Amino acid sequence: MGYTLQVQNAPAHEDTTRIERGFTVGTARLCEEMVALGMAHPSPVPDFPDSDHLGAADFDGELPVTDRARDYLRALAALQVDHGTHGATRRWGIPTHKVSSGDGWHVTADECNEALTAYENARVVGAPHPDAFADDVVPFLRTAARFGGFRVH
Repeated sequence: MGYTLQVQNAPAHEDTTRIERGFTVGTARLCEEMVALGMAHPSPVPDFPDSDHLGAADFDGELPVTDRARDYLRALAALQVDHGTHGATRRWGIPTHKVSSGDGWHVTADECNEALTAYENARVVGAPHPDAFADDVVPFLRTAARFGGFRVH
């Protein structure tokens, strides 16, 4: 069991729309290799919006029924897609916090394209294809870049 990286908007006939990595070793190795190639940058996990004030009455199943539930879900969605720079200059590639935890992060198409560009540039100058990428990470990123990015759960 581990984290699942899933392209959500790809048509059913697309290949490489889902990959899985182990919780600690799999994602740690993946992040290390991505950082080494310039595809990602280290980033701390940001603070999640406060949800302590929410209760079952704020939702009907998973649908929000109160303004405070809707406000919370908007803030959560904004956090999950945010690049993680917290006001600092935007950095190239994928923030590692998005790949190192399964909190519903949205790795955007732009982040995927930047990671792919860094990978291709590293390969041109002789960097080996990392074992942690196996044969699925690069095709997965290409698919994700075409269909709006991917989510990590």
